[in-house]
Amino acid sequence: MQVSEDGFWRPNVRAQFLTDDGAVILMSYVGLVEQTAPFKQAAETNGPTAWDDQYMRLSLIFNTGDRRYAWLNQSLFIAAGRLLGTGSIEYSVFRVT
Repeated sequence: MQVSEDGFWRPNVRAQFLTDDGAVILMSYVGLVEQTAPFKQAAETNGPTAWDDQYMRLSLIFNTGDRRYAWLNQSLFIAAGRLLGTGSIEYSVFRVT
């Protein structure tokens, strides 16, 4: 992912996953990630960040044909993220009601 001149990354991600009960769910998200000094240092050293160390905000959409999760198809989700320092990102996801 490339940082633009304004210091932000603009992720555009698509993923598919299988729930524990066998449902296939497609997820896509777009967002903004500001490469702040704490974020850049954590990314370079594989360290964690606090929630306020960067601006990582996302808009998520889910799609599934499984009736048990049909509500995901009819909902909008937003999220904030942070680095965990394990090569992973933690997201705090909210359903907009």
